[in-house]
Parts: sequence; C-alpha cells; structure tokens
Amino acid sequence: MASFRRDPSLAFKILTVTFIIGFYVVYTAIHGDLVGTVAPPKQARPKVQYQGWNSTKLNRGYEDGYRADEVRLAMLRTFQLYRAKSWGCDDIKPVSGKCGTSMNGWGGFIVDTTTTLALMGLWDELLLEIEHITNNINFNTANGLVDPHETTSRYLGALVSLTDTIDSRTTQYISHEERDAILLQAIRLARKLAPSFDSPTGMPWPRIDFSTNKGISSTPVARKGDSKPSQQNSQAVDPASIGSSFLENRYLSHMTGNAVYHANATTAWAPMVWNKYVEDWPGLFDAPIDISAAEPLGRERHWDAGHSSYYSSLIKAAILAPADQHSQKYSDRWLQAAEALRHHLASRSTPSREEGLAKMQHLYMGKWHNGWYLNEQSQAACSTPGNLMLGGRYLGREDLVTFGQALLEACHHTYNSTPTGLGPQLFSWIPNIGYLNGTYEPQTAMQQAELAKFGFWVADPSYKLRPEFAESLFYAWRITGEQRYRDWAWEAFTAIQKHCKAPYGYAGIKNVMIDPTSTTVQAAQRATGRLLSDAELADESVASWGETLKYFYLIFADVEKGSLDRWVYSTGGHPFRIIG
Repeated sequence: MASFRRDPSLAFKILTVTFIIGFYVVYTAIHGDLVGTVAPPKQARPKVQYQGWNSTKLNRGYEDGYRADEVRLAMLRTFQLYRAKSWGCDDIKPVSGKCGTSMNGWGGFIVDTTTTLALMGLWDELLLEIEHITNNINFNTANGLVDPHETTSRYLGALVSLTDTIDSRTTQYISHEERDAILLQAIRLARKLAPSFDSPTGMPWPRIDFSTNKGISSTPVARKGDSKPSQQNSQAVDPASIGSSFLENRYLSHMTGNAVYHANATTAWAPMVWNKYVEDWPGLFDAPIDISAAEPLGRERHWDAGHSSYYSSLIKAAILAPADQHSQKYSDRWLQAAEALRHHLASRSTPSREEGLAKMQHLYMGKWHNGWYLNEQSQAACSTPGNLMLGGRYLGREDLVTFGQALLEACHHTYNSTPTGLGPQLFSWIPNIGYLNGTYEPQTAMQQAELAKFGFWVADPSYKLRPEFAESLFYAWRITGEQRYRDWAWEAFTAIQKHCKAPYGYAGIKNVMIDPTSTTVQAAQRATGRLLSDAELADESVASWGETLKYFYLIFADVEKGSLDRWVYSTGGHPFRIIG
C-alpha cells in the first residue's frame, strides 16, 4: 500500500500560532487591547432562501396547497397502516405487513417521523408517538449491537429536533412536561452512545454493546505492514460514520448546557478537519479510516454514500453556530472539498441521443478508488447538489450554486429517462473527452442501448424510496425560487404514488426500467400468464421514507415553514434552529 505523508508544515504552523498568541497576551497586558474596547458591529447573517418572495406581500406564503395536502395524505396513510399493523416495531414490511426490527427495537419509525408529523401539523398522530417515546422506550437495553451513526441520525436527532420544535412554539399541543420528558430521553440515549467515543483517537467505534457499555469493532482489519488482520479493536470506517453526527451533539449541548456532547463530536471529526497527512486533493480525506490510529487505510475519495454526509455536515455546522470557535475552519474545509469535487470527481458524459431532443450531456459525480476513476454514481449522491447550493449561497459563491444546479439536472435526468419516472439506484456513463478515463463500460446489449439513448446506463435498476433527490429539490426550490424544481418534485412524487403503493405502506421497486402499467408489458403479461404486481415491489423496510415525504412536503408548503434562514437540517432531515 502506498504510504501516506504527514504534512511537514503542521508543527511549524502550531509553533507560529503559539508564538503569536503569546505575544498578543503579553502586549495587551502592558498596552491594552490592540483594537480598543469597542466591539465590532454584529454582521448580518447571510440570507439563503430566495429573496424574491419577500419583495411583495403577494408572494408571501407561496404555498401549493393541493400538492402539499397530497404529500400529507401519503404520510397519514403510512402512519395509519403502521399503527394498525406494527405499532411499536421499528418499521413495517410494506408488502407482507410483518414487523421490522432494523433499528434495535425501540420503535424507529415512531421516533424518526416525529419531526415530519410536526412540520405537517398532524398533531393527533404526533401525540400518539410522544406517548410511546416518553412511556414505552427504554434506551438502557437494545436488540443487538447499536450503530452509533444511524442511531444518532434517526433517534437522537429526532428527539433533540422535536424538543427544539416545541421550544420554537410551532405547536401549542404539547405540554412542558412532555417536552421535558422528550429531552430527558435524548439525554439518556446520548449517555448510552457515549462509549462510542472511547476509542484511542476519539473517533466513534462502529458498534456499541449496550449490555457492557463498550464500543466494539465489527470485523478485524489489516494494519499497514501486517501480514494478518489485527484482532484488536481496530476498525476501518468511512468518513460519514465519523463526521455526520456533529449537528445533533452540538445542539444537545446547546439545549442542556452540557458541553461534553459538543466536545465529543468535535474530537471525533478533528483528525479529518485538521488532517495531519498531505492531501493530494485538498479537502478530501482518504478512506477507509482506521479509528485506532486516525489514519487512512486506502485511497477512496468521493461525495457518494459513506462520504458525502461528512462533507455536507461541515457547512451545516458553520451555518448552525456561526459564532463557534471553529466555524470558519468548517467553512474553509467544506469549500476545499467542494472545489475538489468540481475539479477532480465531476465529469460530463458523452452525448445522448434522446428522441426529439438535441444531443444532451450531463454532469455526474464519480469516485476515486486507489488510482482508478470509477464512473458510477448512486442515488445517495443526489443530496450533494442541494448541499452545494446551500453552501454556495451562504458563502456568496454563486458559481457553486450553478455547479449544484448542473449536478441536480443530471439526477433529474436519471428519473426522467426511465419508464417509471423513478431513478435507478446505481448508474454509469462514459466521461467525455477532457475528463479522466472511466473504469466501467456497458456489459450488455441493453446497457449499450441505454447509453446511446440516455447518455448513461443502469447498473442497479432498483428504487429504494431514498430522500436525497427530494432533499436537493427542496434546497434548489428554496434557494433559487425556480418553479421547475417544484415541477420535478411533483413528477417524482406522482411516480411514487403510481408505482410504489403497497398493501401496508410504500415500497421500493425492483426495476425502474419496467413499467407494469404500460400496454406493452401488460400484453406480455397476458401472453405469459405472469402478472407483474406486488411481486415487483420490494418487501423491505425503508427507514428514511418519512424523511423523503418531509422534503416533498416542504417543497409545496409555505416557504416560511422550515425556512433555511432559521433552520439547519441534519443528515437525517431533522431541523435545528440556528444558534445566535
């Protein structure tokens, strides 16, 4: 394995900073403050949301009531079917109605959807969930090992956000006693998650055993120079597992006055924020990462699943608490990562031959893997365009807003090209001349036909109800005010209504390239005697479905609801009010 070089300037930088601080302290003790005693004027927070809505009273609100209500009804249907069949389970299998236990048995659906219900004003349903949270959940025990990353995102984030939503006086239906009980549950869970930070570096262990209150590794990993994998608690993890739980812990410290949560989260991602190794592409941390030594074990770099939520959390941390000590550092690191994505990982496809249109090219996001450019993208990466628009607008970098719009156009193209109107889970393209050569090529006649027609081919045809595309459409609509993003969201939502409705909720589908309702497919069904109905739905629990509906709803709701000028959304889609 290639060696990783330490940054030779790090020690010099630390020595220089120490000298400057020391000189400043001595000088001010003798001569007084260098800049006087008058505090500088407080700078106005940059506006993120589209300001055209505020120019006239006519535009205020700007709600699409019919479409917002349709999304709300989809959430209500989801809740009612879950309550009737699997109340208290982590989730429900949408086709069979069986009880799911994918989130340690605390009722993951109940906790995670609280903020969605609150934003939608579904108060009766929310009160039922609060009753379960305060009376029936015991975070001292867990079914199986606990993933601190997912638990923070889905459980802790929801509890802290719900408490903050109540404090914002969004609702008068929840009592002070219930509010305090919810926060107490968040504190209890945070204490049980604390052992995850007890690694040699402070980076979180990938799992926690709640019965022993110890963080553990799930598999042994090979250390550099070792002939065999280490059997010690050494674990390779991705950047998202380390860095995407910062907001939840930062806000819990804000609400409780206990700095330990913020301190743990800061220590956890510090080796990536203040990287001691030379970065070939500044801003991108090589992965996977050995948490016992905070050192890279490979050279994977991208903004796709397992990585992107760390980078997106950097700018969100800066926006959430702009007065924090390291806020500027977080902004700087995010900006570096965004530039690295633009210059090294994004590539424009060769032209497609779409019927009735000029030859089109789209801008996709690839991956770097140990010297190879992987020309593939998953739907998880479709959250990146929205984050680029958020950070670009906040930092006054409109070029990054435009970059995000181009990437979102490509994500929309993958939806708009399929017979179902839903995007495939994984797809590839041929990078055009001037970009890095891609690793993958189409392997079948069907993939070659897709490449010629659409400019990409499908590598995994499944659709999993993921929230990332809707998330970016939310940011695009709120930041630019362009109606096309609302229209794209409605197209995607109606496609979900058409193809993903299941007996007990909503399900992903196995192949977005097959539309069972088309006349061609129906003729084939009649000829073969095989019906394409529920068999094509995936009977798999979808933990993030409530988050997907949340973003769809916010796209059509009053633009002041959940405003980006007052709230920051976590990786799990839970809103926190900006501090300060």
